[in-house]
Amino acid sequence: MALKKTRTQCTTCHARCGVIVYSDENNQIVKIEGNPDNVKSHGVICGSGMSEREIHNNLEGRLLYPMKRVDWDPQGERHPENRGKSEFERISWDEALDIIAAECMRIKDQYGPEAIITGQGTGRVANHWHCRLNSSLGLEGWSLVPTHVCLMPHILPNAFTLGIFSSGKGDSRHAGCVVAWGENPAMQTTWAKEVYANQRAGKTKLVVIDTRFQDMSKHADVAIQPRPGTDAALALALIHEVIENGWYDVEFVDKWTYGFDELAERVKDWTPERAAEVCWITPEEIREAARIMGTCGPVAMNIGLGPGCMHTNAIQNGRALACLHGLLGHIDVVGGTPVSLSFSVMLDDKITLWDGTKDPGRSDLFTFGGEEHPLYKSFGRSNDPHAVFEAMITGEPRPVKAFIAIANDPLLCYENTNLTYKAMTSPNLDFVAVKDFYMSPTAKLADLLLPSADWAERCSYDEEIDGNLLLTFDQAVEAPGECWDDWEFFLHWGKRIDPEHWPWNNTKEMVLWRLKEFYDLDLTWDEFQSKDWRSTEPGGEKGDYIEKKYEKGIMRPDGQPGFATPTGRIEFWCQALADFGYDPLPDYVEPMESPISQPELAEEYPLIAVTGHRVYSFFHSAWTNIPAQRKLYPDPFALVHPDDARAYGITDGEWITITSPRGHIISKAAVTREIKKGVVAVPRPGWRDECPELGLPGYGWDKCNGNILVPSTPAEPGYGATAMRSSLCKIEAGRGDL
Repeated sequence: MALKKTRTQCTTCHARCGVIVYSDENNQIVKIEGNPDNVKSHGVICGSGMSEREIHNNLEGRLLYPMKRVDWDPQGERHPENRGKSEFERISWDEALDIIAAECMRIKDQYGPEAIITGQGTGRVANHWHCRLNSSLGLEGWSLVPTHVCLMPHILPNAFTLGIFSSGKGDSRHAGCVVAWGENPAMQTTWAKEVYANQRAGKTKLVVIDTRFQDMSKHADVAIQPRPGTDAALALALIHEVIENGWYDVEFVDKWTYGFDELAERVKDWTPERAAEVCWITPEEIREAARIMGTCGPVAMNIGLGPGCMHTNAIQNGRALACLHGLLGHIDVVGGTPVSLSFSVMLDDKITLWDGTKDPGRSDLFTFGGEEHPLYKSFGRSNDPHAVFEAMITGEPRPVKAFIAIANDPLLCYENTNLTYKAMTSPNLDFVAVKDFYMSPTAKLADLLLPSADWAERCSYDEEIDGNLLLTFDQAVEAPGECWDDWEFFLHWGKRIDPEHWPWNNTKEMVLWRLKEFYDLDLTWDEFQSKDWRSTEPGGEKGDYIEKKYEKGIMRPDGQPGFATPTGRIEFWCQALADFGYDPLPDYVEPMESPISQPELAEEYPLIAVTGHRVYSFFHSAWTNIPAQRKLYPDPFALVHPDDARAYGITDGEWITITSPRGHIISKAAVTREIKKGVVAVPRPGWRDECPELGLPGYGWDKCNGNILVPSTPAEPGYGATAMRSSLCKIEAGRGDL
């Protein structure tokens, strides 16, 4: 039997590896393997990607058709008290889309567009179309996404400091020093093995900074485990050492940075001894890490969500890291931090339909929580989640009447989950629609259910995190039932709201329009498929990387040399941030809920909770129902240091209860020196779904979900980031009432 062979891209996680999918005449996936010709992943693929075969072939529990709650009538009785209790009945896509469009127009006319909340979870290649749909509704921005804690608190300091609106991932394959800070690249990226090889050859040094002693830590030349939320203190001490020892390029600093003297004065007192006391580490670790970064360049920085995103001091943590980045100076060079020009395409006005002449932070534009967190309103361009959920419950300061969640399970996405559940079941919320792969806890509360197609079942993708590459992709198999790609959903929903905004007939036309609009590639679909990849570098058809674009006037909108900042330089002193009420220089601020800032609370809750650490087989809260992934981690667990386990009478493998002022969850104790003493680490998945094939239970939204422990307030003042990785908890043996 001849097999169909399709070259495409896996989007199970953000590594986006190239894959080859083999399918048979019955539309079943027979085999998945890494694509050795993929210039980014070089044939690597993990077990999570290969489990797409189970997701597509085994339809048990999969949402396959649009469905409506039987006792929800948009023209009559809605019975919000029955959310999560009623059965569903199958309807057509036309009926479902007509309901969504009618509800949106009714609510917009009666309450204004801001009463419609469109929610999205992690990026699964449809970010930009979500924004365009909101524009069609009369909304500006994202509506509701977790960018208050996810990636953007890291991107924004880079934008303000370096003029680079991206996460600034380093070119680790060619670096003299690789820094993995709050990130474990060995879990998902192919270059980790190349770093190890370069280490063995004496070409590369590796510095790992993480509260967990993770996979790459054991290979590191120096591995530091700081107290959660103290990353700015560590970065300031590293800057102190680099300046004190002259480990920076004086000519680069003089020509391309702004505020160096002020920065040097700021860090004068941030000695390794001072930072070590704050971070619960040793001064020697700081000195050695600074020496390696300062003398073994170019330095490839790889910064994850841990240091500069999920804390109440997130922006200043990120600022300190960005200033260290800029001081070392390896920007837009091979082995340093390449600057991708394609990242900004995701939010280009031509896709989002945003009006670039309007200030998103203007006073006449309402957003939930915008007054409390003005930086988030202006640059996060989303409603604050806590304010949204409060408005769903109370109707204040304005009502929220519809919530439409796409690739999002808010009950396992947002902090203070009990508040989220109360909001999702509020009688003041007229309409809940959920588009997902399986019956998630949030989907069970929906009035309308919509089925989603996964990556092998669609022909849509974006280049958002592929650096300077345009990778080829195609649909490998037909989607089961009536599962729709998110692009297709936005297209047909948008046509019902404002057809002029949505002129395409299908998703292939949308892909080809994007290639033409942004890269001047006027191609048919077959022509697009004719190459494995294309370069987005100016004049770089062969993928030749153009270094130091800031010297050539390529980075600034005005075409002048320099960085895309007001001064045209890397800004250690940042007036733009000062205008939002921040210190213009990086500084350290203690987390709002820590043993230091709240010693009385710490008497009852003496341990620091880190929620959301990643594990190999799952991506966020998805796929705990898939046997190929669940068998690696069958039970929920939390990392506990042996000294803490001994102090609280806990043994490895037994059930424990983890409690915070917000609530409690259960997990099995994984007693290990992998985690720092005084810290409890709760993984991201929440183990929400049962896995019948393995006979393993699901734990829903309320039993093993780390977000139950996390406060939604107080939050970072300007941006609203919350303490997902630096709040207080306690542990005890047993499952309690769960």
